[in-house]
Amino acid sequence: MSRIVILAAVLAAAAAAPRPAHAWETSTHVGLTEQAALAADADAWLRQLGFRGGLFEPLVVPPADAPELFDALANHSPVDGFVPDLRGQQTALAWLLAGSAIADATPGWAANHFFDPSTGAGWQRPSGSLVDKLRATARARAAAPARGVPAPDWIASGANPLGLAGFLDQYEKAVAGATPGERSRAMAGALVAAGAVLHALGDLGSPSHVRADYAAHFDPVSPAADDVGSRFERLAAIAWGRLGVPAATAVPRRATARAFFTGAGTSTDAGLADWTAARWFSEHTLPRTVEVGRVNAKALPAVLARSLVRPAPALPSRLSMIVATQPQGTTLRDPAGVCLARYRRDGGQLAWWLDDACELEQAATILPVVAGYEAGLLAWLARGQLALQVADGKVTVSARGLGLGAGTLTVFREDGRGVRASAGTATITSATDGGALGTIAVGGGRFAVALFRGVDDAGEPVVAFGRVELP
Repeated sequence: MSRIVILAAVLAAAAAAPRPAHAWETSTHVGLTEQAALAADADAWLRQLGFRGGLFEPLVVPPADAPELFDALANHSPVDGFVPDLRGQQTALAWLLAGSAIADATPGWAANHFFDPSTGAGWQRPSGSLVDKLRATARARAAAPARGVPAPDWIASGANPLGLAGFLDQYEKAVAGATPGERSRAMAGALVAAGAVLHALGDLGSPSHVRADYAAHFDPVSPAADDVGSRFERLAAIAWGRLGVPAATAVPRRATARAFFTGAGTSTDAGLADWTAARWFSEHTLPRTVEVGRVNAKALPAVLARSLVRPAPALPSRLSMIVATQPQGTTLRDPAGVCLARYRRDGGQLAWWLDDACELEQAATILPVVAGYEAGLLAWLARGQLALQVADGKVTVSARGLGLGAGTLTVFREDGRGVRASAGTATITSATDGGALGTIAVGGGRFAVALFRGVDDAGEPVVAFGRVELP
């Protein structure tokens, strides 16, 4: 749990710092992660690991092992559904949600949840104007980091205690731990890290996070002087909360963790950042106001193209200019009929804006897609499976579901008390899907458990496991 302790210490130090809301708000993130767990069938994964209650298996982290983590979670209400009791116990699902809830609890880490697929850049703090200096937003702007690590890099960074390395370390211990208590504690740690990784991906479903629209995160979102952030993300939190977040739609499959974030340069399949950036405007990346009063129909497409802040989404060659002269303007919709923006012609000028109703239409479309990407990444984290066959006191272990590269295979025997002891190890160079990794004698016991730690055939780090009852 050392990585989580490091995280919690940083959270405690930064708890009182003024900051803008950098991401989907906590209720939205928790709801997205919950929907991802359901769509990825995390319940079955946990049962295969030997946690018979699945998502509702009680897992205990003794508070003395991670006091700062418990202090950080104590900032949330127990009614939120991810705060452990005084014993340090809550369900597996709750630990997953806890990781999602605290992943951006400091300004420094929140800044690492941005990624512009057109440039590969992450968060950059916008410079403040004289007006900003006279407003309460100046305080939040000053507290924000100057730069952030791009989100796909952050989850793989060694500086991130709740990134992929933290997940794999705890996941390995959740299989290799000698006692049920040790494995329970490690599984909780793995789930916290997994929730934080899903959070980093989920933020890329918010248009401002992928269109370099950093200023959107300093907009006032309530009458409170210091309450600044993304109006789009605040609307989603108000409209759906946690329990109203819609279920995942399609669950994408990718070969690497990075490919869930972006396909740029690595795959023809779009990552979530690619999908979001190409389909939606954000508050400060709408088309510019342009003069169209004396522009004829033939020249209009070129004028509209020049008004774009970014190439996509593109504007149609024809707009409803007569309807746009109404005081309320009119609406630009995508091919599915979802509002992209409002526009109005006032005199000779064409202006664009986003209102609450338009952004709520967008969020209703975006949230199920985000939940699907998170489900795909969670299934990817849990992808490692091993098949075990027992004969004459020996266990033959084979890869199942994916090919494996170099790594170490360990086989454990588990007795009737649930205590595991190593029966032997082997060094693996590679194994195709279905190919044998090795045969190891186990002797007596109730179960044989196999653990592989290494890389898969795509070179991605993986923990794979299998479990079989002994005759």
